[in-house]
Amino acid sequence: MMEKGNCFVCGPSNDVGLRLHFEMDREKQQAECSTVITADYQGWSGIAHGGIIASILDGSMVYACKSIGLLCRTAELNVRYKKEIPLNVPVHIQATVRDHVRWLSYHVVHTDAVIKINGKVAARAKGKMFVDKKQGKHDAVR
Repeated sequence: MMEKGNCFVCGPSNDVGLRLHFEMDREKQQAECSTVITADYQGWSGIAHGGIIASILDGSMVYACKSIGLLCRTAELNVRYKKEIPLNVPVHIQATVRDHVRWLSYHVVHTDAVIKINGKVAARAKGKMFVDKKQGKHDAVR
């Protein structure tokens, strides 16, 4: 599962990807970044594609897990689109670990994420993440 730089959301080697860089905070169990979504990721005219928004929210929640030293895979993603996200406008993405529990042989992490424009929520997501058993934990970056 270890990223080799080609992730669509955060990979620096992906020429068509978003190349987002998330700042992580172990204390807050949080990851965040700011970006501008360009016309390369358009859905309807002048509006970011909903699948791109879902990908950004998904990636941010993986980084929230990473902030506490857990490598996770998304098991469930529930996205609520509150309003259209226009192209070429600064957006702020923030994801947080809500809790994590062990269930049978699984370690499940529940996460929340939002995309805001000028401080107002444009999209939000809830995620259920499974800790990657092969990779286990890694050192969180602050």
